Amino acid sequence: MMERRNSIYELKDELELVFPTPEYKTQVEEYLQEFFDNGEYEIAGDGGLDRIKDFDEWLQKVQNDLSEDDIEDNRIPATLYLTIRKSDKKIVGNVQIRRKLNEKLLLYGGHIGDSIRPSERRKGYATEQIRLALLECKELGIDRVLMDCDKNNIGSAKSIIRNGGIFENEVLIDNELVQRYWISLKKRYAYKHVKEKAHNITYKMQPITSNEFNGDICYYVFKDIVDKVIVPNGECVLDDNYKWIEFYDYDSKIKLTAIYDQNNKIIEWYFDIARKIGKENSFPYEDDLYLDVLVTPTGKISLLDEDELKMAYDRFEVSKDDYNMAYNEANKLIERLKNNKEKLEKFTYKYLKDFQNK
Repeated sequence: MMERRNSIYELKDELELVFPTPEYKTQVEEYLQEFFDNGEYEIAGDGGLDRIKDFDEWLQKVQNDLSEDDIEDNRIPATLYLTIRKSDKKIVGNVQIRRKLNEKLLLYGGHIGDSIRPSERRKGYATEQIRLALLECKELGIDRVLMDCDKNNIGSAKSIIRNGGIFENEVLIDNELVQRYWISLKKRYAYKHVKEKAHNITYKMQPITSNEFNGDICYYVFKDIVDKVIVPNGECVLDDNYKWIEFYDYDSKIKLTAIYDQNNKIIEWYFDIARKIGKENSFPYEDDLYLDVLVTPTGKISLLDEDELKMAYDRFEVSKDDYNMAYNEANKLIERLKNNKEKLEKFTYKYLKDFQNK
């Protein structure tokens, strides 16, 4: 009986994504024939290999697809990879990453199209192939990835879900139901998102339930930092013996970070607007929605990163509802913060002293 693999980490380092080159010609031709022999004449994410059939012509198209200047019919630039098993250099799958969405891909197709050859299925390769593709998406600056699959393709759906896919809806395409999933690459987890910033970090987490807060508060003290961090307004927000306190309120869409220097002097309060505040595997997280609100010690309030939200909206990575929600949350927060700096200061300082006294 074949061993089932459930974790997306069990195959880590077993596969790699490589750009197709002439040396793969024989392998690609055998790969294509295996699908045909299995009665499959459409291969998801193959860059047209199932239609073109000629390797050299297909390879030229794959190279042309990299550039918006060379692409045909107003298509989207895309990068195609062969998924290679390192142990024997065999092609086990293919994946195509579209660098942005248009209205057609938003409905059907998404950012990633992928396939695993028939003889290599049910080995966990689809899940690992998607994981590797998501790393490439992150490098390309794609923050929210759309994937889809036929409703009856349960294996494909499981592979997407194991990589963080959240089901949005079903659409009818050519009389077939297609399921659409979004994968956020903007999730930031407590501790994990700061662990590379210093060689020595004191980390504490405390659950709090009160009339003003319901969630977890995380406390960090940074020592032997990797690099000092200076933000655009000139303030240093990370240095040795700086303290950060993060407030993850699960009833809210706002994460607050209070930053204190080595002398417990407040540097700034930074509010992230989030699609969701949640908790996974004991770690609180925020699914960031670009907009931020900054409050300085003088009480000055600034709305930040509107350009990033607009760019994500234009790339179809943020829906109209989420776009409006981000602004609604930010505007409500700004109104609450007006003339309330002292209250904010007392609130965060209380928890600073609580953590220091433990």
